[in-house]
Amino acid sequence: MSVVHVSEEELHEKLEKCIAGERLLIEHEGNRFSARIQHVGLLGVKVIPETDIKNSQRTPGDVEGVTVPYAEILELEVKGVVYSRLPD
Repeated sequence: MSVVHVSEEELHEKLEKCIAGERLLIEHEGNRFSARIQHVGLLGVKVIPETDIKNSQRTPGDVEGVTVPYAEILELEVKGVVYSRLPD
């Protein structure tokens, strides 16, 4: 897996082209967690935290996501490439 360092703006441009299911690293209120994209919107991305997916007993379409602002997204993984705005 390769890592490409990008600016916040470049990461947002990549996110606008994403489809559901891509993996994100999010930092929210000091906590970091992985999530999967459910829907990309104008003000943020609706995601399902991977812990919710792993622990769910419901059918795949029944898990409700949460919207996170673009500023809280640190990384995007697409086809084995991680686009990161974290320092080395």
